[in-house]
Amino acid sequence: MLRVITIFLLLSQLLYAVELPVKFSGNHTIDDGTLYRVIGLEQPLFFEFWKEKKKIDPQKIPALLPLIENFYKSHGFYHAKASSHVQDDQIIIHIKEDQPIKVANLSTISPLNIESFIPFHEGERFDPEAFVKSKEAIKKFYADHQFCNALLHAKAFVDIEKNLAYIVYDITPNAPCQFGHISINAPKNVDPAIIASFLYFQEGDPYTTELIRRSYQEIYTNEGVDRVTIDDSKHYENRVPVDVTVSLYPKPIHVTAGTGFSSDEGVNLLMGIKHRNFFGNLKTTGIEARYSQIRSYIRTLFGMPLKNHNRLGGNLGLKQELYDGYDERALFARINLQHALFPYLFHESIFYDHITTTNSIDPINFPNGTLHITSLQSSWSIEKRDALIDPSKGYKLHTELSGSIKSPISDASYYKILLSGLYHHPLPWGVLSLRLKHGTIKRLQGHIPPSYRFYAGGMNSNRAYSYRQLGATNSSGNPIGAFSITEGTVEFRMPLVNQFKAVIFSDITYLGQQTLPNYQQPFVAVGPGIRYQTPIGPIALDIGFDLNDFNRYAIHFHIGELF
Repeated sequence: MLRVITIFLLLSQLLYAVELPVKFSGNHTIDDGTLYRVIGLEQPLFFEFWKEKKKIDPQKIPALLPLIENFYKSHGFYHAKASSHVQDDQIIIHIKEDQPIKVANLSTISPLNIESFIPFHEGERFDPEAFVKSKEAIKKFYADHQFCNALLHAKAFVDIEKNLAYIVYDITPNAPCQFGHISINAPKNVDPAIIASFLYFQEGDPYTTELIRRSYQEIYTNEGVDRVTIDDSKHYENRVPVDVTVSLYPKPIHVTAGTGFSSDEGVNLLMGIKHRNFFGNLKTTGIEARYSQIRSYIRTLFGMPLKNHNRLGGNLGLKQELYDGYDERALFARINLQHALFPYLFHESIFYDHITTTNSIDPINFPNGTLHITSLQSSWSIEKRDALIDPSKGYKLHTELSGSIKSPISDASYYKILLSGLYHHPLPWGVLSLRLKHGTIKRLQGHIPPSYRFYAGGMNSNRAYSYRQLGATNSSGNPIGAFSITEGTVEFRMPLVNQFKAVIFSDITYLGQQTLPNYQQPFVAVGPGIRYQTPIGPIALDIGFDLNDFNRYAIHFHIGELF
């Protein structure tokens, strides 16, 4: 009977236990937000004022204190102790960090330069968790440079009494590796030779994991591919055989529909249907329609992978766009050939525009009428960034040249040049990102549509101005566009809490009506921004101010980093 009463009393205590908020003290190195996550009590963010702080049963605290101590130990505080008490209706968890382990000596024996992968220097705090990650990064670095069998002996000798760590990285690369036999396992309606042509390596090539990662990306550019496995786990001395397995979506017909909003175009609606393996070999065909408050189109699409990293594609459609001062309707068609040669990408295209300008009251800058332009276009780019959606290091260069000759199939002789570069550099507190763009369009004979000009202002341009609102205007106050443009951007992106990042940026724009812009008249924007990371890219909000007139500003909302 006594046992039953005891159990009843314990259950009653659990049932009626009062949960209390938690407060940390003594944690000078590890922030509160991190410690809340360690004990599984993630708190609302600073702007989530409508949410109450999460609470916890005081009886659970003794089981959580060892988690905090182990977390501190994994970051170099081997003597850290955590205790708790209840005060003023809250749980106080006090942390005595004590002295951390410092790196007394650091030695490396490595044929390759691994300095950038070592997360600490002599005299700094030793972080065991970062040490483990550094070993993984060094192994990957050697595999990227042909050494798949590199032997890594990395040791950390810790003197707990003296709070000192002695660290050694000793790497023996062994012989460079080569790709061995490559086997392709593809569905019946896909030629294995097509899959093989997506790979950036062949049997006998020097082995690097970078080429495997690029091959993954190349295969996944085909929308019909559901899953890819490139198995390089078997090593025979310095030979690495590879098994490639590709599976397709069981339902090749794919319907898409979506909606969104941006400060440039307002509400966006998208709908389409696509066959992702039309008559086999990953050919695609479909139709797509898009609507926004200033731009709408409907188009048919076709894509066809070819051997040797080539891809043939094209589209045909109708579009309508509203500009300040005139409207534009167009029939357009494009055929393009793409060739990927890691890390380079080449495009050759021929496109046709049948453009009608209407509702203009400015016959000089925006003459009403119809023009048809048949142009050739060639572009080249090199992509050396670590990610496409949210890069933290690397660069990208892009050049584009297009033009036409006045003839029965084209109403103008002109050329247009676009040059751009992106650069990202990691810093201790974030990422420094730079962008530079230059464009020139020159009309030699005949007439070109006003929409071919360069328009500045907006989230992808100068953020102190609204979309296409920067530059010279006509007598009605409508922007007339420019025949040359140079733009630059500097951004510093730094993490805040959880999935949030802050941005500080500056944009500069030069415009001109000649071949070169007027470099005596810069338009400079400065401002802050905030990012929230999602699986499809960051949701971004920026506020840009004109450096010479802070009363002029613009607010921009978009999804994804601008570059």
